[in-house]
Amino acid sequence: MGTIEPATGNVAAPGLDAAVFRRVIGSFMSGVVVITAGQDGQRHGMTVSAVSSLSLDPPMLLICLNSASTTQEVVRRTGFFAVNILAEHQGALAERFARPGPEKFDGVGYRRGHTGVPLLDGTLAAVECQVVEAVTGGTHRVFLARVLHAEAIEGSPLAYFRGRFGKLEIDGDAEAYRRLRRMVLARDLPPGTAVAVSDLADRIGSSPSSVYYALTRLVGDNLVLRDPERGHVIRPVDVAASDDLHDARLAIELGSAELTVGRLSDGQLDEYERLAEATARLVAGDHITDVVAYTDANDAFHTFPIKMCGIASLLDAYQKLSLPDLMTRTLSSESDVSEQLIADHRGLVQAYRSGDLGAAKRIIVEHNERAKATQRSAIERAGGKV
Repeated sequence: MGTIEPATGNVAAPGLDAAVFRRVIGSFMSGVVVITAGQDGQRHGMTVSAVSSLSLDPPMLLICLNSASTTQEVVRRTGFFAVNILAEHQGALAERFARPGPEKFDGVGYRRGHTGVPLLDGTLAAVECQVVEAVTGGTHRVFLARVLHAEAIEGSPLAYFRGRFGKLEIDGDAEAYRRLRRMVLARDLPPGTAVAVSDLADRIGSSPSSVYYALTRLVGDNLVLRDPERGHVIRPVDVAASDDLHDARLAIELGSAELTVGRLSDGQLDEYERLAEATARLVAGDHITDVVAYTDANDAFHTFPIKMCGIASLLDAYQKLSLPDLMTRTLSSESDVSEQLIADHRGLVQAYRSGDLGAAKRIIVEHNERAKATQRSAIERAGGKV
C-alpha cells in the first residue's frame, strides 16, 4: 500500500480541549458494531463505532480499537475478527459490550463463524475479516483487513449520536412508514393484496428505498407478510389468527402476573386503577363511544403490568403482537362490546391490590376469552377477514 508523507512546518492554531473535541465528534451519527475475536478458547468483544468500508475490490474494512483493550490485543495476535452490525433493538447489547469486564458473553447467544470467531445472534449483519496491516494512531490501533465472509438480513441499524444509542430514522423513511401504516389500518390496501415497492412509491410520492424501509417495519408490526413468491403482502387477519394473537398475549400476561402481583407500590396500583377507569369511560350500553380512544386506553391498561416487570424483551414481544392495530381494523361504534370486559379490568386491579395471584390469573384467562369473542364477532361481520 502507498504511504503519505507527513506534513512539515508549523501551523499556528489554538489549543484544542479534549472535551470540545469529544462534543464535536459526538455530533457525527454513526452505526454501532461489536468487534468479536477469540483465542485459546476465550471469547472477546467490544462495542465500537469507528468502522469503515475501505475497498470493494478487494473487499476490505478498516476498524479502530483502543490499544489498551483486550480485544485489540487478541485481534493483533490472531489476525482475525468479526464485525457484528447491531440492529435497532440491540442497544442493551451495545451497552453490555461497551463496558469493561470478562463476563460480556454470559447469557449472550452466539455461534462460531467460518474463521472460528464468535458471531452474535440477532445482528443485522456479520463480516468476518483477516488483518492485512496495522497502524498505530494515538491511543488506538487501526486495522486494515480483508473481508473473508459477509452475511446480512433485512432490518434497521442501531445508531450512536451524542453519547446515546438509538434508531436511525430518516425523515422520508419515517413519513413513508406513517402513511403506509395508516393505509393498511384504513384498509386502503386490502388484506391479501400483494404490493409492489415502485407502485407504492408513486402512490404516496416517496422514494422506493423509503417504501422498502416502511414495508420492512410493517413486517415487524405483523401488518405485512413477506411471501417468497408474491413479495410483500398485506397481512389478512381471520378468526384463527386473531385467536392466536390473543392467546400469545394471554401467555405474556400470565407470566407478567407471576412477576408483579403483590410487588407493586401503592402509587403503581393507583396508576393501574386509573388506566382501568379510562377504559370504562369509553364503553356505554355495550358499545364503544370512541374506537381510537378506547383502543389506546385498553392498550395502556394491558401494557402496564408488562412494563412493571422491567424486562425489555418481554415488553417488545408483547408490542410486536400489534393487538391495538387489530382492534383498529375490526372494531367500530357498531361493535358489540360486553361491559363485562370493563368489570374484568376493575376486578384485575382489585386482585392486584389484595395480592391474590390466583384471582388475577383467573380473571386474565376469562378476560382473554371475552376479548377473543369480541374480535371474532367483528371479523365475521367484516366477511371473515380484515
